[in-house]
Amino acid sequence: MAEKTTVEELRQKVTENRELEKKLTKKNDQFIFDLKKALEQRSLSEERKVEALNDMLKELIAGQKTGTTAKQLYGTPSEAAANIATKPEPAPDMTFGKVWLDNSLLLFAFLAVITGAFSMISKTPQATQGIISILIGGISGGLSFYFIYKFVYRFDLPGADQSKRPGALKSGGIIALCFIPWVLLFSGASLIPKSINPSLDPILTIVLGVAAYGIHYLLKKKFNIQGSLFMRRY
Repeated sequence: MAEKTTVEELRQKVTENRELEKKLTKKNDQFIFDLKKALEQRSLSEERKVEALNDMLKELIAGQKTGTTAKQLYGTPSEAAANIATKPEPAPDMTFGKVWLDNSLLLFAFLAVITGAFSMISKTPQATQGIISILIGGISGGLSFYFIYKFVYRFDLPGADQSKRPGALKSGGIIALCFIPWVLLFSGASLIPKSINPSLDPILTIVLGVAAYGIHYLLKKKFNIQGSLFMRRY
């Protein structure tokens, strides 16, 4: 997965772009000028524009040696801008900590809401799981799904080395080895004494679940954190 460009690296590319533009022919220079104007009308990050221009400038200069024009390479400036805008963003850097945190928040949210909802419709006044059990379920489940991603699901990402993808039987075994211990641990957590594992009010349990999902949403928006629970596409 592509790593996010640092501020210093971005500055270096901006400087490099300026130097590369000096080597363009008049027609190619006009093409880049028109392209920049077209890109300004689109909602693209500065990083994305700088990197796209860096790649294009290098290709244009190489093409000048063989007489290849910008139009032959990219079409019109408007078409080139549209292609840049529709190009998929690089996959986020899914580190261990980020994936585990995101998975844990989502699982805690799911378990808390389900526990609170079942408790509300149940004839017994107390929740089926204590708050510590739910917390353990979320954290251990987040770790479990991280390992499933690491050894199986990551090969579904664009650009993954398919030569290392495990076969169907091996994938099933890996998923079972990661999933079953989580289920056993979460089930065993219900045996923790109520004195240290109290069952909260159902409404409060649901509120905590919603809050966990809210934190997940904010972190995803601010830091582009992406977990592995729902990443696979079938």
